[in-house]
Amino acid sequence: MRIALIRPNSQIVACPPPLGLGYLAGYLLKRRKDQVLIIDARRHRLKIPRIIDQLKDFSPELVGITALSAEAIPAHNLAQAIKKSFPEIPLIIGGPYPTSLKEEILKETNFDFAVVGEGEETFFELVQTLEQGGTLNQVKGLVLRSNQAPHFTGFREPIAEIDELEIEWNLLQPESYFSWRVRTSENTLRRSARLLPLFTSRGCPFSCYFCHNIFGKKFRARSPEAVLKEIDFLVERYRIKELEIVDDSFNLDLARAKEILRKLAQRPYQLWLSFPNGIRADRVDEELLDLLKQAGTYRIDYAIESANPSRQKEMGKNLNLEKARWVIEQTWKKRILSAGYFILGFPGETEEEMKKTIQFALKSRLQVASFFYLNPFPSTPLVENSPELKKKSQEIKNWDYSSLNLNISAVEDARLRKIRKWAYRRFYFSPFRLWSNLVLAPKNFRTLKSIIDIIRLSFRDSVNY
Repeated sequence: MRIALIRPNSQIVACPPPLGLGYLAGYLLKRRKDQVLIIDARRHRLKIPRIIDQLKDFSPELVGITALSAEAIPAHNLAQAIKKSFPEIPLIIGGPYPTSLKEEILKETNFDFAVVGEGEETFFELVQTLEQGGTLNQVKGLVLRSNQAPHFTGFREPIAEIDELEIEWNLLQPESYFSWRVRTSENTLRRSARLLPLFTSRGCPFSCYFCHNIFGKKFRARSPEAVLKEIDFLVERYRIKELEIVDDSFNLDLARAKEILRKLAQRPYQLWLSFPNGIRADRVDEELLDLLKQAGTYRIDYAIESANPSRQKEMGKNLNLEKARWVIEQTWKKRILSAGYFILGFPGETEEEMKKTIQFALKSRLQVASFFYLNPFPSTPLVENSPELKKKSQEIKNWDYSSLNLNISAVEDARLRKIRKWAYRRFYFSPFRLWSNLVLAPKNFRTLKSIIDIIRLSFRDSVNY
């Protein structure tokens, strides 16, 4: 079968390789003899007519689109154009966006199916069933139409043996992401243009009520041997100089994390490492920091969210804030750049609570901080526990992670925006931040671009950062 997999173009600036599509292709091609085309319209900023032209050249028999919630509108626009040009071809959508909405997504008639959650097994079984004329209702993890109404077939068990999953790297064309001009990583600061992302685990057992958690609550780790084998391959085949680990829970299994880092440090090549998706601060000890440094780590992100213990308990994160303070201090002592993620606008949150979180950031040894608005995404526990919020969240189609889409705090919109801009100004224009970033931040074009964006964030409500 000729299968096209597409990531749509969107307002999202960061465009690392779409690993999810690489995993889908790898799973299929390990079991079937398909022809697969991956089109990353976000990376190449392809407009819809260009995508349609590529599809016409390829003549697909099935098309899949992946989308984040922030890519809802571009995904629907693309689907409409594809259906117009290829009305008989099955069109499937997967990723966090349909996982959040489930049955709601097929109210858009351009989509024939939606894959919910972890996609490899569901997509493979869907392709097999379509080709063989089997019963689609038996494919778990799928939204389809039954009696002209959307129907969800039920959740699929997470893939247990994730060492068996492999990315079809050649279809992703990694060389096209080695660019200084384009931000081809999640990391706003990077050491090298020859950078690629890597998953070493899936799943997060913590229960943050604002999180999609597409890979489920069960932590599933790749073996250190499998992780290092893939790293060796990326170094040998694509000559990468930098690696960013994009796990949700890299250091949940501390012994495993240390073994990976220890063996990586012993390799004859030297990579730069970063953790832009964040690692759990209260699962860090001094030995881990030493091994991170030895393995080439120059940036670690810590997701703090709130400095209020009651909010930590309410959101389900339950981060040990005192341990987090200590870890940030030790990270600075090891001369590793550290970044913190903070959220403003929790349900009923007061200005006093917000300023307590901001003060945590200001008094810390962090070099970088991001202050996000709370986004009540559909299907997250925060939304599911509130019928009113559920209805409002489903009406929002253009999610922007740094824009105030739906304010549920105790602070008025204008005041909340002002507090956030104040936080950025106070954080970045401090003598320590200016000096420590001068010491630790990479000296290149991307750093200069980040400095400009930070200055803009300090005076504007939103920027493509």
